[in-house]
Amino acid sequence: MERTSKVFRPIYIGKRTFLGLKDLVIAFYAQKCPFQCSYCSLPTKSHPDPLPVNQIKQQIDWSFEQYADELSSFQQLSVGNEGSIIDRERFPKEAIVYLLDRAQAMSSLKVLSLETRPEYISPATMEEIFHLTHADILDVTIGFETQDDHLREVILNKSIRRKTFEAKIKLLGEMGVRLTSYVLLKPGPTMTEQEGIKEAILTIEYLAEICQKFGTDLIIYLNPVYVAKGTPLAKAFSLHQYKPVRIQSVVQVIAETRDLNVPIYTGLWSENNTDGYGDYTVHKDYQPEIRNAIKQFNKTQNFDLFQPFDLIELDDRQYQAQPILL
Repeated sequence: MERTSKVFRPIYIGKRTFLGLKDLVIAFYAQKCPFQCSYCSLPTKSHPDPLPVNQIKQQIDWSFEQYADELSSFQQLSVGNEGSIIDRERFPKEAIVYLLDRAQAMSSLKVLSLETRPEYISPATMEEIFHLTHADILDVTIGFETQDDHLREVILNKSIRRKTFEAKIKLLGEMGVRLTSYVLLKPGPTMTEQEGIKEAILTIEYLAEICQKFGTDLIIYLNPVYVAKGTPLAKAFSLHQYKPVRIQSVVQVIAETRDLNVPIYTGLWSENNTDGYGDYTVHKDYQPEIRNAIKQFNKTQNFDLFQPFDLIELDDRQYQAQPILL
């Protein structure tokens, strides 16, 4: 009897409304990321070795089959592999070509968003993708996370140097490619609530300034930090009795950066990587209504959605949340 090879599925597939566009989001299963960010548990879900390109193509086929009846209605396609989708070792050129060929069925496609680290961005790669896609806008999504160099390089272990990142932003501007940058809200294990808010605001201001300098379109993807199980940072959170960020602080960051006129999308899902004790829901003053308003803001960017809520700034000692204890 002929042995049947194992069939892999994406780590995640789903749909959302991203800044008003119907978005198909796929995170492909691939060889794990070679970088060891201290807060990320996703590499534990990845394959230890390179995957044959045919197994990546199987995932692409399976993904498009799941939404076969809706493909023509999607306006954005966001793809990653929990590392870098344009890393040729983990997602070969043949797989990219195949993916974008299948995406031709998305007749309403306006935005193609590729999640990657900055190291893999090059003029040749961007030109190649421009040639392969029929999307109007090419976007790259990068986890820069914070403008604080010590926090980014030492605490988060991102290995993204500011000089390298700015050079890539310049290149994106020259080539007409949009940047979406992840920004973490309160990533430091010793941060107070107000310190976390201030750092997120400074990061958004920095990104807006650099992108304006180089003529690069910018989207902010704001992520309230959650405690991912089994990560080095989770241990630091426990050691310092870290209190997760409040949902109200998300709105405060959006309010404080409103005048920059940079669209902000907030991630509100812990990706099934926390046991429910390590995110904004642990606070006694957690308001699901605010979360729902943020979800609607993600679709519309209508700040009036937050008007019903009295978002009073509180001293850190007043926050009703237990510290993280592992």
